[in-house]
Amino acid sequence: MKKRTRGSYCAAYADASGNIWDAPGCHPAFRTGNRFVDVAPEKLIPIPYGSTLFMLPGRIPIHRSRNGRFEPLTDVPSVGEIYAVSAFCASGYLRTYLPAFMRKPGAPVLPMWAYAGLAFYNGRSVVPAMRIDEDPRSDPAIHEDEGALLAGIEEERKRAPHNRLVEQLSMCAVTYRCLCAGNFFLGRYEAPIPTTPSCNADCVGCLSHQPSGAPFPPSQNRLNFAPTPEEIADVIIRHFTRVENAVASFGQGCEGEPLMRANDIARAVRLVRETTDRGTINLNTNGSLPKAVRRLIDAGLDSIRVSLNSPTEEYYTRYHRPRGYRFSDVCATIAEALDAGIFVSINLFFMPGFTDMETEVESLIGFLERFPVNMLQTRNMNIDPDYYFESIGFRESDPIGVENLINLVRERFPAMRLGYYNPPLRI
Repeated sequence: MKKRTRGSYCAAYADASGNIWDAPGCHPAFRTGNRFVDVAPEKLIPIPYGSTLFMLPGRIPIHRSRNGRFEPLTDVPSVGEIYAVSAFCASGYLRTYLPAFMRKPGAPVLPMWAYAGLAFYNGRSVVPAMRIDEDPRSDPAIHEDEGALLAGIEEERKRAPHNRLVEQLSMCAVTYRCLCAGNFFLGRYEAPIPTTPSCNADCVGCLSHQPSGAPFPPSQNRLNFAPTPEEIADVIIRHFTRVENAVASFGQGCEGEPLMRANDIARAVRLVRETTDRGTINLNTNGSLPKAVRRLIDAGLDSIRVSLNSPTEEYYTRYHRPRGYRFSDVCATIAEALDAGIFVSINLFFMPGFTDMETEVESLIGFLERFPVNMLQTRNMNIDPDYYFESIGFRESDPIGVENLINLVRERFPAMRLGYYNPPLRI
């Protein structure tokens, strides 16, 4: 996409060719929940390196007019049809406001990205976002050496020619551009360990599976085989023996729920720990099976990250659509992990105007008081915001602001870490 800027602080829009332009004299508008809001330019940051810009089909941008009203931006001379625009921020950044737009009749549901607002300030693209984790592991700038990645893949294929998990990770790194998968072949940071084709939830925004007729495709195809405990252990041991402060994580965007294979994963963990005491073994999970989690802890699991769209049972159930378990089982898993003394994180999907609305803030504070976890991972939710709100039966209350929520959590729970990535716990 091309972009051109002229004004000081002004709205952005796209033309029919996908070029992004500024609209001098048109004050930007943003959105939180279902509300349009004015955001001071000081609350925005230059768009982070590696972010992506989008034209939003079937959507007209909203701006704040001189009379203070939020109105569609339609009067752009000699441009023709215009569209709203959005930014998808690079990893480690938490968006604070959504793009403001008006949907046209028949507008398509947007694919699964985390849509942030976009404006221009003093000739630069700016976004409503904040850096939530300074860890550089997924910064796009360190993932630009394609030659090193391909060489690493070739080396691992030669080392383990019959390990299907190595081949899966190579596809993830090259086809899906998974930065975490790339880290395995580059010998650094956190390695993903997908293991499970099946799942016991039917999440509205599942990245690896969408039913026939869904309004958007999955982001990537789901793993279609079950690697053996030996294949799993081989990849983890390889990563741990050559990387300091290494992390290996089950439960990736290209698979189902790893607890469905708890016995095999426990066997793999034991094989790893029979070989090395280095590295952190982490489980990303929906937390549906407390007894299975206990088996993994007994086998040597170091940390667990439980994903939630909301700490409110009603919203949780409508989004995750659990099959054969309930929200109470998720709570039991968290309690089990805390009782066992391993590192426990909550992976909370943030949606501006929902996560930070007063009723959800109250629910979150109560949840964290009940479950004093070690870390809150603040992740942008990848989904069309309107589709999300409609799917969960969103009942709006006044928002306090994402930045204010972060500050409140830090004040109320000073011992709890906030961030974006699973931390290493061992050398």
